[in-house]
Amino acid sequence: MSIVEENEDLFDRLPDSIILTIFDKLQDAKSLCISSSLSKRFHFLTTQTHHISLTIPPPKKSHNNTNPNKNQLTHFLNKLLFKPFLFVLKQINKWNPICMPVTYNTRKEDRCNNCFTCTCTCACTCSSPAEILRNFREIKEFEIRLASPPCDPLLKWKAEFGSQLKSCLIVGGTSFSPVRDNNNNNDHDEDALENSPISQQRGDLMEFQRMTIEDLKLRIVWIISSLLAASARYSLLEEIIKEKRTIKKVVITDDIGQGKCCMNEEQVEEMRRNMGVISSKMPALKVKMWYVPELEVVRERCVMKGATLVVVKPVEEWSKADDGGDLVAKGFGFVGEGKEGKVFDEVARELVKLERCYSLEMSSF
Repeated sequence: MSIVEENEDLFDRLPDSIILTIFDKLQDAKSLCISSSLSKRFHFLTTQTHHISLTIPPPKKSHNNTNPNKNQLTHFLNKLLFKPFLFVLKQINKWNPICMPVTYNTRKEDRCNNCFTCTCTCACTCSSPAEILRNFREIKEFEIRLASPPCDPLLKWKAEFGSQLKSCLIVGGTSFSPVRDNNNNNDHDEDALENSPISQQRGDLMEFQRMTIEDLKLRIVWIISSLLAASARYSLLEEIIKEKRTIKKVVITDDIGQGKCCMNEEQVEEMRRNMGVISSKMPALKVKMWYVPELEVVRERCVMKGATLVVVKPVEEWSKADDGGDLVAKGFGFVGEGKEGKVFDEVARELVKLERCYSLEMSSF
């Protein structure tokens, strides 16, 4: 048995591969920036992390205060309390190049590759995610989590991009409530219930229920807002994917899990090849929409009113036999949403079975 010295750090005995595994599990860019300031070894290893997630907080609201006495008090407190803290923070950041600009090589020809700024959210405000990630050289999977503005909680969407939009799946409703169970028999056979004549009659009635003009207007707003949100998130990736050649998978979501923009390895490579060639992010699109005023989700024992499914794909990728079922089968894949996510997936699977649907086309933008 080896004798451990009194001042020896046992963590230093761990091999680099194990520490990299820990950093990959940590993922959070802010936490990795803080970890990099603990030692030179950690600073070297954090730059090799393969899985990175970045949370972008909402912009701070400026409050204009018209009270001059309160302004003077705030200025005095800032001068007394925060300036000493900022001075200490600057001294720490002088040797932490992940948070502050540092020149590793004084030769002019090498300075462009070895001197860069990764402005971590723990130190200052960043202008773009690409600047935050500039010092992470081995990223393979990347996730951005955005702060979501006030929005409809009963609306979810998932978009996939390559050089342009590949597909967008939207599911929404106007209200959501559990089914009241009037008897104590909760162990009924769900498959038998779905295949019963009552269930078949309910499906036949759903086919004849049409959408009102007001309902149609609301759904068009849902479609346009979801596509605009997906396009805006896609724009965040251009600079990142251009600089980080190792990225193979990208996901952009929000803190409430409403929308998800994702790209796999093949789609990332397609974006790199056509970067700067294709200016339009949205090609000419064809939209198919299924709607029922009220839908009972038998497996999850709940009812969604105004249940709507929308499948959006480029016009050339639709075929006569394509009903959008391939996208619905994939589901949304939101992480940690539990029963709610199953409800939206089940609503999509039920609606796509209906023969009646609404179709429209949109020009590229």
